[in-house]
Amino acid sequence: MEIIFHGRHDSSEATESLLGIIDMLNKRYKIEGFREMHLSVTLLDETGVDVELIDSETDEAYRIFEVYRKSKEVPRRAGRPTLKLVVNKGD
Repeated sequence: MEIIFHGRHDSSEATESLLGIIDMLNKRYKIEGFREMHLSVTLLDETGVDVELIDSETDEAYRIFEVYRKSKEVPRRAGRPTLKLVVNKGD
């Protein structure tokens, strides 16, 4: 299933929309979880200009930002660097 957001969305609108869709899928269709999610985005600065995140060591744009669960259910792919998203809910 693809979920497509057309047009420009600020961070709070995108968050609210995505959470709303996940909540609706759970409540209306009893969807209890997701095995894999792919999110393709065009990043914008505060003026609406397309931007890229650049690795300061390699000077290359980040093309893939992978998030793994702490249990490491998904095996790493040999030779591919990964980023981990860590959220500290305590602060």
